[in-house]
Amino acid sequence: MSWQEYTVFLLESIGIYNKDLMLHYYRKIKKFMIWHKTKYGVDIKNIPDFADCKLENQKKVISWRRIARAIEKNDFYLRRLSFAQTKNDDAQLKELIHKWDNLLNEKTKTDDKTLKKIIKENYS
Repeated sequence: MSWQEYTVFLLESIGIYNKDLMLHYYRKIKKFMIWHKTKYGVDIKNIPDFADCKLENQKKVISWRRIARAIEKNDFYLRRLSFAQTKNDDAQLKELIHKWDNLLNEKTKTDDKTLKKIIKENYS
């Protein structure tokens, strides 16, 4: 399975349980791809499956592996793709926490400190 196929698999898997979360990731990834197309001329057809790990970690190149890893880590804000936390994202996250209580709760595994904090605030 290629990283592109894996990314699609992850999105579809999320969509089975939580369509809203899948659409959130989809919209953010689409913005990421549009930005790279505008800034660097990288079309979706030309996104490499993976690139040099150092460049990926420094957020200097686009790759399907980088996108898949962000989804794997439950990176709601997609900081691994150079996005910042926004008020709209916070509001959407709180809405998702209330709507999908069985999937986004205090047992959710994530490395994202902000996500953990918002979940904790909603369950305290």
